[in-house]
This record gives sequence, structure tokens and C-alpha cells, in this order.
Amino acid sequence: MALWDDLLASVFGRTRLPRPDMDRIFALAAAAPSLPDAELQFDERAAVCLKPVEGADFTAVDREIQALIQLSANSQDFHSQVRSERDNLGYRWILFRDGDLGECVTLTHLAGSTLQEKGYGEQLLVAGFRFRLGPEATPGYLLYNYKRGRFYPFVPSGDAGQRIRNHAAEFRASGALGSLLPMEQDISRWFPLWDAPL
Repeated sequence: MALWDDLLASVFGRTRLPRPDMDRIFALAAAAPSLPDAELQFDERAAVCLKPVEGADFTAVDREIQALIQLSANSQDFHSQVRSERDNLGYRWILFRDGDLGECVTLTHLAGSTLQEKGYGEQLLVAGFRFRLGPEATPGYLLYNYKRGRFYPFVPSGDAGQRIRNHAAEFRASGALGSLLPMEQDISRWFPLWDAPL
């Protein structure tokens, strides 16, 4: 594979995308008891976002993931509501609603690892978790970039339709979580998720 990667880089000027890091997302479940000390309260919603591809094979895998997650979510061990939708840019969202952060982390991992096993890991973009931040309970998100294996905060502000970020809240959240989670240090990679259905 190294030879193929070198060929891509030298001939076409591009490199292979890194494989998604599935397991580092579990750091969030491990950190759950400490999140209130960091003034973060889980807001019972999580999601996996992926870029769909056309074709019957991906459609079959998509159906399999839906069935697997629905089965898991309806088991005695989980109490999650699961649904999926496409956003206005065509991205696919698998959405979870559950008061237990650990269950949401497990289900996002299940969705991501199933896609990777079926050969669609490169389609995974981000896992998102909705939180209330700080004493003001500001709505925001903790996002997990699969390609980087790191978390970063996204805190939109302003009225609906305005694309304004609360950078101060994002930096506070990142600082508070730095000892608990693998946080993205390169702030140019703190990509916003405007109008996410999460």
C-alpha cells in the first residue's frame, strides 16, 4: 500500500485519505462523569454524518446499518430513538435521541465501524453530540472528526439563518475538555456544521 500511496502522491499530486479512527470516540463515554465539572450537559442528541455514494451496493449497506442500529436501539440494553434523513446538501444523517451519553457513543461507533467494515469508511465525516455549555446553558456541539480522531466544539450563535459562531464559548469548552478528550489543536480544522438536523 505504501507504494500505491507514493504513486498517488508523485503522479497525481494527492494522497490516500487516512482511515477513520473509530475507537477514540469512546473517550467521550469515559469522560461522561467529568463533563458536568467542565460545565457541559449532554442534551440527549447525537448523530453520524456521512457523504453517501450512488449505487446499489451502498444502498444495501445503508439499509443494513439502519436495521442493525434499529435492532440495537430497541434492545433491552438501549433506550434510543433512531431516525435518518438527508440534509439540504445531500449528506446522510443517522440521528439518535437518548438521555444516556454512553449509549449514544456506542451507537455512533456501531454505525461508523459497520460502514468501515463494508468498505465505506472514507464516507464518514463526523459524529456530533449536542450539549448545553456553561452556566448560561448555551446550545452547542461536540464534534468528532473521524479522519483526525479528535474532538472539537462548535457553538453557533445569532438568530436562525445567521452564520455566527461563539468563539469564546468554543475556546472555553476546548480548554475545559483538553485533559479529558483528544481535542483538535488546529483551530482551522474546527469545521462548522451549519443547519445540521442534530
